[in-house]
Amino acid sequence: MSRYMERDLLARPDEQLARRDFLKLGVTTAGALALAACGGSTGARSSGPTGPDFKIGAILPSSGTYAELGDSIRKGMQLYLEKVASQAGNRRIVITDEDEAAGDTTIPLTKARKLVEQDGVDLIAGIVASPNALALRAYVDQNQVPTLIANAGANALSRAQKSPWVYRTSFSNWQPSQPMGRYLVDNGIRRLTLVYSNYAAGLETAAAIKETYTGQILTEVKPPFPNTSGDFAPFITQVNSSRPDAIYVFMSGQDAINFLKQAKTQLDKSIRVTGSGFFVEQDVLSAIGDAAPIGALTGLHWALTLANNENKDFTDAFKKRFGKTADVFAVQGYDTARVIVEALDAVRGSTTDRAAFMRAIAKVSFKSPRGDFKFDENSHNVVNTIYVRELVSDSRLGATNRVTSSMPNVVDPGK
Repeated sequence: MSRYMERDLLARPDEQLARRDFLKLGVTTAGALALAACGGSTGARSSGPTGPDFKIGAILPSSGTYAELGDSIRKGMQLYLEKVASQAGNRRIVITDEDEAAGDTTIPLTKARKLVEQDGVDLIAGIVASPNALALRAYVDQNQVPTLIANAGANALSRAQKSPWVYRTSFSNWQPSQPMGRYLVDNGIRRLTLVYSNYAAGLETAAAIKETYTGQILTEVKPPFPNTSGDFAPFITQVNSSRPDAIYVFMSGQDAINFLKQAKTQLDKSIRVTGSGFFVEQDVLSAIGDAAPIGALTGLHWALTLANNENKDFTDAFKKRFGKTADVFAVQGYDTARVIVEALDAVRGSTTDRAAFMRAIAKVSFKSPRGDFKFDENSHNVVNTIYVRELVSDSRLGATNRVTSSMPNVVDPGK
């Protein structure tokens, strides 16, 4: 038995099933016609492809702190690819999936080498953690491997380490938080404590809000990433001791879940909760029940309740297909798959000229569940609308984020 089969057998049953479904995308088109209502310009193909397979190497976490994020991105990609029968540009799209893992950047780099040099993939997609994306950058750049980052927000990928071979379908760490500083001041928050996971994404989030927040930042509380002990009590004590009007938080995945469960009983009730939207995104809310901090104000490039036709079609189809509520990571996976399909169609399946294929990727634009999707030529990053969201208790959806205002065309400065 190979080590990859062993790893699948050791995974949680739900993860095992999800990853197997994901890996079967190039083999079956079951369900594609049923998903035709889910938007997109290409539609299901009526005849089989005759060109060579287009091979995607997906590097996404299936274990650790960000396993749920990886699962959502996979499902989002799967939803769109099933819709087009896993075909584009007269080529069948097939996926080889690797566990991104966490805490050791040599692991995803090793996986990337394996995908390119042994499996012969045409494109790498995925990567949740910023350190992992930065670790891959030199390799894909030097080897001219088309790469789509489906989550990791490291600012450098749009700035000092920008590459013609790397485009990002998600966000830069700067985008969700830089506009929020001014919003918090305008809404009466004069004394702020920053709380963030102590790694690249957290540090860059803190730097971003400082650009526009003109009130007093009392202190910065920095739990380790990942916080393997799961104990946030000492950090919540630090927050309470600083006596802020509000906290501004960057955490995601399991760390956010653990923090919020403990904050329900330990955080001073007078302290308002604000932050980057990942902190109270749907994946977290579904896991914390009545620990949801109703009234929390966060900024993000999507919300479940966002009122556009594409979002309604997407969220309905996602719920029907997978039996769970979509989150921002699913949107990012869905958009990543659509970028691949539309670029392949644009070059009629010819990717021998990799530079031409990347130019086709750069030109892709469409109506996404998040709103208008297009890349910024300067930063190779998506131009996002940042939505201010208030966490409310909804009679139908439970705890969910309601959009209260929006800040359109937030473009990473690219430098």
